[in-house]
Amino acid sequence: MDTILKVTGTLADATRYSIYEYILKEHDKVTVQDVANEFGIHPNVARLHLTKLEDVQLICSHLNKTGKGGRPGKVYRPAEEAVQLSFPHRDYQLLANILVETVQMFGEDGLKMAEVAAVKAGRRAVESRAKNYVSSLTEDEKLSMLQSLATRIGYVLEAEPKEDGWHVQFIIYNCPFKGMLHDEAEITCKIHTAFLKGTLEALFDDVELHQKTTMLEGCQDCTYHAIVTN
Repeated sequence: MDTILKVTGTLADATRYSIYEYILKEHDKVTVQDVANEFGIHPNVARLHLTKLEDVQLICSHLNKTGKGGRPGKVYRPAEEAVQLSFPHRDYQLLANILVETVQMFGEDGLKMAEVAAVKAGRRAVESRAKNYVSSLTEDEKLSMLQSLATRIGYVLEAEPKEDGWHVQFIIYNCPFKGMLHDEAEITCKIHTAFLKGTLEALFDDVELHQKTTMLEGCQDCTYHAIVTN
């Protein structure tokens, strides 16, 4: 209970919550001065907000040596471990473990069925927000909806128009399924990829999706690259 009160109390401040979202997006490049500039506040005020976020373990910091001499400055990034709040208590991790183990028991057939279900879940995530008017959305509106979905589930979205269509990247610095990666990485990542594919297929006619980087191989992030066209 004490942890819940501390976390909710810390994030109750609108500016501090916005700073936390900013750090999630920027990942590990944030300094006190960055926050001060971004939010138009004094560095001492920025430092206070960052300290409070670090006190409840929502972010962490390390000293950044520039090689130019002088005192190293602190650089802030999101915490590795998730802070979960539930009223009343819910244990979705246990259910996830059981479902992944069930997929394992059925081998390749089980994984294929799980991927089909994940694609459907991705489609539903879009359709529940767009209701019945997905086909009437403009390209910009589709990308805006994709951006909203990405932010809600912790991805950084980048989109760039090119001759062969929109090039869309989902960048994940803090895997939402990190707790499943120790023993079930392959299954978890394939289901995750299928979910992303479903969100894209709900919005665009042609989707080409592949994973560029993965934290499982020592990268700082997982990046999924897609080329989409109407």
